[in-house]
Amino acid sequence: MPQQARARATHVAILQSATQLLSASELDDFNTNAIAERAGTSIGTFYQYFPNKEAVLLTLIREQKAEMFTNIGNAMRDASGCSLEGAVRLLIRGRLKHLRDNQHVAWILGQQELLLPIPEVKAEYLEEGIQLFSRGLDHWGHAVKGIDVQRAAKTIPAMVRGIMESWIREPSHYLDIAEEEAVDSVLGYLHRQRRSASRSIEGMSRE
Repeated sequence: MPQQARARATHVAILQSATQLLSASELDDFNTNAIAERAGTSIGTFYQYFPNKEAVLLTLIREQKAEMFTNIGNAMRDASGCSLEGAVRLLIRGRLKHLRDNQHVAWILGQQELLLPIPEVKAEYLEEGIQLFSRGLDHWGHAVKGIDVQRAAKTIPAMVRGIMESWIREPSHYLDIAEEEAVDSVLGYLHRQRRSASRSIEGMSRE
């Protein structure tokens, strides 16, 4: 991120213009010339900030991930003291918020995240997500007693992401269905894991 005010303003304008282009169309019209023109800057100035359009996409992906993790973190704080079902619902809504804010752009960036050769970035976000969900599961205390938190923290984000990817191309009101499907899936998984843990404990006690 540039440090001087004018440079920061140009950097922000380029990213805003890129987001607007993605909102208005698919990737066919997304190129460096179009971004620079919409930002009101020259192509030479554009290249002072980004070497290519892929670098712009990567920056937007990073911003989207940061926003998503912030939303989830806020949801976890709001869920303190809630029932397990209430906490899961708030968490899913936090996960969905950036999709509701700009569904089309979120879908494009999600697809580009899968396609771009950025394994280290993907690994970084995966680890951050696991740690975030681990802290969330710990907050639910007795409700998830006996559950392998690290295992669940790996499984739940993947489960939720799969559901979101299944519904994100549908009209926006279908995100309400995605929310219900995700809540039911996560609760079902947690309850099943808790029952399995209880049976294991009962079995050991009988021995």
